[in-house]
Amino acid sequence: MNRVAMVMLLMAVMISGSLRAAETSVHGRLYTHWEYDMTDGADGMNDFGLGRAYVTVKSKLSDYTSVRITSDLRESTIDDNGKLQTRYYVIIKYGYLDWKPAFAKKALTLRVGLQPTPYIDFQNKLWGRRYLAKTVGDVNKFLTTSDPGVSAYLALGEKGKMGSLALAVLNGTSYSNLGDLNKQKDINLFAQLMPLTGSEDLKKSAVVAQYYKGIQNMSFDSTMDAGDYKNDILSVGALLAYRGLFHVGADLNWHTEGQGAGADEIKESGASLHGTLFLGEFIKDSEALRTLNLFGRYDTFDPNTDAEDDKEKLLIVGVECNPTKGFKASVNVRSTGFDDDSTTEKQLFVNTLFKF
Repeated sequence: MNRVAMVMLLMAVMISGSLRAAETSVHGRLYTHWEYDMTDGADGMNDFGLGRAYVTVKSKLSDYTSVRITSDLRESTIDDNGKLQTRYYVIIKYGYLDWKPAFAKKALTLRVGLQPTPYIDFQNKLWGRRYLAKTVGDVNKFLTTSDPGVSAYLALGEKGKMGSLALAVLNGTSYSNLGDLNKQKDINLFAQLMPLTGSEDLKKSAVVAQYYKGIQNMSFDSTMDAGDYKNDILSVGALLAYRGLFHVGADLNWHTEGQGAGADEIKESGASLHGTLFLGEFIKDSEALRTLNLFGRYDTFDPNTDAEDDKEKLLIVGVECNPTKGFKASVNVRSTGFDDDSTTEKQLFVNTLFKF
């Protein structure tokens, strides 16, 4: 579907939803940035960019059913008769129906369609700065952020205040490349726990985990065994949130890919540690400074845990401003180092988030 047709479809959904649905809402997010390359030899290269733009339509069809559609404006570089050109195009990221059976008293949600993979979705909330950088598992493509399938979510505690459990059966593809090349389906188990909701100081703290068992999205002939091309993931994360003073979080991932009969599996790992210090609790007398927070993040990515000196390391340090609802801005410095190379890449970023 081309861009014009996609935009027309989205407009039609918005208009029809506004007219007929009991409750319809439209939300949007816009990520922009300016990057200055400080790497040796970069010669002051810098550019402005539009990272992503999302428009989401949600309609509550009844007390038990609802629909969500999210469009994603993204950047792509294509070869146009031998010339590389960067353009924007629109695709659908989410498109699913939620049903909450009456007998479950809204504790159970059944979902069908193109839907978020829950671990990355929740880790984005714990990290809190998707507009600035993806999670370590997302950026290194351990798992897609959205996949067609069916899932069941069970809320824990009153209105899910204690967390949730989920089981999903997915194609094992991606919202940006939907073609399923085999009959196998992937299984995703997910748990999110909020064990300290009874503590006023620590109530926003959380623990999250997933186990993903899948097959690589490839065609198999009669001589091949799909089990030799596994695509398995184990992830564990947590956030310690103390009042409005500071947050400390972790995101640990182990990824295994089978390479075929008789071939060694490739095992990858990705780890991320991040923290935030909220200045508003210390500088309450200053209207400007109280909207600021200081944050840092340190990632490691090992593309082959059986090999040495192949890790990639990312450090992000910055200050973020949140002066009003619907707007965030950050000035941050990033450094990327490699075990097998003395080169260190450095960038200065100014990132912004606009949402409505």
